Formats: sequence, structure tokens, C-alpha cells
Amino acid sequence: MKIISLKSLLLACAATALVGCGGSETTITEIEKTPTPIDNDHDNHEEELGKGRLAIADSEQAVVHIFDLENNALVESISITNPAEYLYASPENRYAVAVQRSFDTVEFIDGGLWQEAHGDHFDQHADAPELTSFTLNSVKPTHFVPRGEQVAIFFDGNKDTGANASLSLLSDESIAAEKTIAEHHFETYMHGTAEIRGEFVLATHREIDAEGSLPDQVALLEVHDDHFHQEQLFDVKCPDLHGSFQTDTHIAFACSDGILAIEQQGSVFTAQKIVNPADMSEGLRIGSLKGSSENNVMIGNARGSFFLVDLITQQISPFNWQKEEALTSVTYGFDGHNEHMLILDNTGQLNVFSAENNWQLDSRIKVFSALAEDSKPLIISSKAHEIIYIVHEQEVTEIDLHEGVVVGHFDLTFTPGKAAWLGVAGEEEHDH
Repeated sequence: MKIISLKSLLLACAATALVGCGGSETTITEIEKTPTPIDNDHDNHEEELGKGRLAIADSEQAVVHIFDLENNALVESISITNPAEYLYASPENRYAVAVQRSFDTVEFIDGGLWQEAHGDHFDQHADAPELTSFTLNSVKPTHFVPRGEQVAIFFDGNKDTGANASLSLLSDESIAAEKTIAEHHFETYMHGTAEIRGEFVLATHREIDAEGSLPDQVALLEVHDDHFHQEQLFDVKCPDLHGSFQTDTHIAFACSDGILAIEQQGSVFTAQKIVNPADMSEGLRIGSLKGSSENNVMIGNARGSFFLVDLITQQISPFNWQKEEALTSVTYGFDGHNEHMLILDNTGQLNVFSAENNWQLDSRIKVFSALAEDSKPLIISSKAHEIIYIVHEQEVTEIDLHEGVVVGHFDLTFTPGKAAWLGVAGEEEHDH
């Protein structure tokens, strides 16, 4: 049952200095645009942004808890249909997207923080969180890939039932309108993914009679109103494709034998294969790609070992991030604007690497004492400030990346699952 109280509503409204009511308006634009920030000419815009809210799924119940990060107080506990196996922020961070993969369901919680244009500035709104009536019901929602102001949600389908894979394109605006922007239905099941490039989407492709559930090719789709047309199927194969990322000029997909790198020049897309280095351990492969849109060297993760994938020189090399041989990665992530990679190691230190300096070590921040090998902390990044939150066991730790220090903690009364930051995004720190 959804819990709504006058006390929690007052806490939500007190979270910012400017409070109002009404609906939101967002605009769908091309990929990699920064969400609309507070006007630079409006005084104290950093303060007006506020710290936002943290949505944390209960790992044992079908509940998502929303915390006000100004005072670390619980604002609301929202009941959903099934436990959230994954939790994401919508492209403009207003909605918590509760993915219930085992139950073929995606639900959307309005986090309550949004802004609207008002003359020469933006007014901030802090409403009570609520579960929307918008729900997606397709088979096995899995990969959630936000790019710019849109997101691609890939549904894997099901081999046993004969359900085919599908793809849905959404934005905060379409979620508010309770509809998808466009949908695509594939001819077979697959554990796939998709990358948005303006009016194009590069999505995985699997032949109907192929073995296994992983695709081995990429198709170029173009959006036509509420559906897609396939414009191209790239010849370069990508066996056992899993994981993708993109920069301003390239889209990359992780394969068992290397990286499929696709370069875009206008409406022309060209594919090349970057092969795994000869000395890569047998059976090891990059399974996920992350990085900065403005740096053509991506970070590839291969079961806890990191690699640098240079899309320009077309080379893959080990990322030797450890200052000491005994260091291992417990978890990793990126800051709110993907300007820094963050590796939390087994000694409890947060290692901060700069995309602007070709992933060189910027600093190490002591966060915990030694972490157990089976620890599963989460790194959640604010998009309003240079702050990250680490959810570990039943505690949330707040870290100021700019100052390089831990600045706060708060305890949880439940066992946390996945989490997401919600709020109004700020401008990126640098102009490139």
C-alpha cells in the first residue's frame, strides 16, 4: 500500500526554497544534449538545484523508498506491483523506473522534483512522489540505455514461450503522457541492447536459427513516427554481443573477440572490428563498456579486469589502475556527467580517474575500512552537484568529489536493492 501522510508531504515541500504545483514540460532533442539547467543569469542557481532525492528499492519487498537528500529524511515509501530487480532514473531524472524483469513489467514513479520556465529563470518544484499509472508490459525488460533526453528499453523476449524481443523508446515527456515515442518488434528473442543516435537507433540483431540468446550483429534503425524502419545491417560480426556505449562520433559494442566500433559521419555509419589483444587471458572478454561521450577511449570491464578501448588507434590495452598489486575492484561507476571514473577498491578507497586527462588517477578518497570480497556496494551519482552516494549494507555514505572527502552518512531500516538519483540536473563542470 502506498503511504501518504501530511508529514511526508511537508518534508517534500520543504526540500527546496521554491515550491510550486503543476505539470512539467520537456522537449525531445538530439542525443547527448545536457538537460536544461537553471539559467546562468539567475542568482544562486547551484543552491536552487538542491541535492535531489534518492530512490532505493527494498530488496525484500515490492516497495521503493524515496529520501530527501537535503536532510536524508524519508519522504515516501511507494508500493509497486513486484519487487524492483533494477531501478533507474529517467533521462531527465524526474522518474524512478522500476524494472521487474521476472514479471515482464516496468513501472514509473514520479520522484516529484522538476522545474518549469518562469520569465528569465526556472522555478523548482518539490511535490510528493507517486506511482504513475503508466506501465510497460513486455517480455523480460533488461537493458535500459539512456542517451540525451531519451532512453531505449530493450525487452529480451523468451525462447521457451516464443515471445520475440522488442524495443521501446521513451522520454520524460512521453512518460508524463503515458506513451512510448516509438516501438520495434524483432523476429526472434535475444539478450540485446540499443544505442540512440538522434533519429537513428543502432540495435542488436540475431538470426532466428542462431544458437544461444546473444546476438552477433548490429542493425541501423530509423525512427518513423511511432515505429522503426531497418536501414542497414552491418556485415562485421560481433559474436556473443553484450554491452555498448557511445561517444560523440562512435558507437561501440562488446563482442567475445573484441569491440565492434561504428563511426557516424552525418547519416553514414561505418563498422570496423577492434580485435582483442593476443595476450588477453583465454576465456576473458569485455562484457560492458562505459566512458565519456567526449573521449574516444572507452573503459571495458571484463569480469573485474579493466581495459582501455581506443576507438581512434583501434587498440585494446589493459587499464593498469592499481597503485598496489593487491588492490582489486569491488565496484565501479562514473560521476553524474561521466567526467570521472570511480573504482571502489577492497581497501575501502575510492579511486577517481579523469576523462579529461585520459583516465589518469586524480585522487584516492578513504571511504570504508577493508571491504569483504562478497561486498556489493552501489555507486549512485548526483547530476546536480559533484556528489556521489554509496549504498552499502544498510547505510548510505555521501562523498564530495570536488573536496575529496566523506561529508555524511545516513542509516536505512531495510535491506537495500538497486537505487537511483532523482532531481534537476546541473550544467557540466567543463566546457569542451
